[in-house]
Amino acid sequence: MRRVLPVLLTVLLVLAGVLPAGTSTITAAAHPHGNWGSAYRSVDGGRIWFDLNRLHPVGTVFDVSAPSPPRVWEATDRGLLRSDDLGNGWARVGPAAIGERVRVVSEDPADGSVLAGGSGGLFRAPSDLSRWDRVLPAEPLSLTRTGGTVLVRSDRGWHHSGDGGRTFENGAAGLAPVGEVAGRPVLATARLDDLDVAGTADGAYAKTRGGTYRVVPGTEGLAVTVALATEDGMLLGTSRGLLRFRPGTPDPLVPEQDIPPFLAIGAVEVPADRPDELFIATSITPYPLPPAVPAAARPEPGGVPGVLWIGGIAVLIVVAGLVGGRARRRR
Repeated sequence: MRRVLPVLLTVLLVLAGVLPAGTSTITAAAHPHGNWGSAYRSVDGGRIWFDLNRLHPVGTVFDVSAPSPPRVWEATDRGLLRSDDLGNGWARVGPAAIGERVRVVSEDPADGSVLAGGSGGLFRAPSDLSRWDRVLPAEPLSLTRTGGTVLVRSDRGWHHSGDGGRTFENGAAGLAPVGEVAGRPVLATARLDDLDVAGTADGAYAKTRGGTYRVVPGTEGLAVTVALATEDGMLLGTSRGLLRFRPGTPDPLVPEQDIPPFLAIGAVEVPADRPDELFIATSITPYPLPPAVPAAARPEPGGVPGVLWIGGIAVLIVVAGLVGGRARRRR
């Protein structure tokens, strides 16, 4: 009976929600790639990928910026990180006010200034990082930069800047991507020859010019947050790894082997003067997709979890009484 008690206690704690059911015993060090999330780099258009966090594991890389390699920026769940040697060493930078979880980062290739944002808002720093100014109080969820134009989606809507992120105004100013495809919000778009591809929270959709969007077979149910045209087809970053889409071939959709298929792909960066050099951000879990899903309501007292908890306590008391009674009789 003494051996039964720890088992019963563990079961009761799981039922109560104190311990997570199905908790894995695999540690980050036991992961085949050394960590749970990472930034990956390719120098051949995405055929071969290298793990940039192999020596310094992180949990999730939400965003990556590398317009001037070997300098690389990562927005992670462990803060804002910077490497000056392609991942051999990382240093945490940025103001404490940015928050522990940093969602976006973008270096301006023109002047080296940096935009980075987390729960504390969006901040901007000059290239020497001598100061960090909060330029947007809302928490950014995504950031797109084209020259001096910056488009940010936050938990409060769209914001745009025409001066490299020094100041922002509310609204998308016509810069937002195509709104919906097949009734689903578009998360990423790209064009490959005469084929337009749109990524959504429920698959990738493709159409030829003048045609209609149809789902790319094999992507149903996947959140497709990255679409990038390369010389060897289209790269699709999904909630279950990186896929290469080659329309018109016998096997049009194949996974990229260098990146584990259970890693979600959340962002991509291509240095302007190096079109074959790619950087992507990865996570062990799917990235949160806007609009945010409301948190699940806590169960009301007296529901099924409550009944299980109360019943479990009763079972534990009965078992403890039986064990105590046997011990007294033995004396």
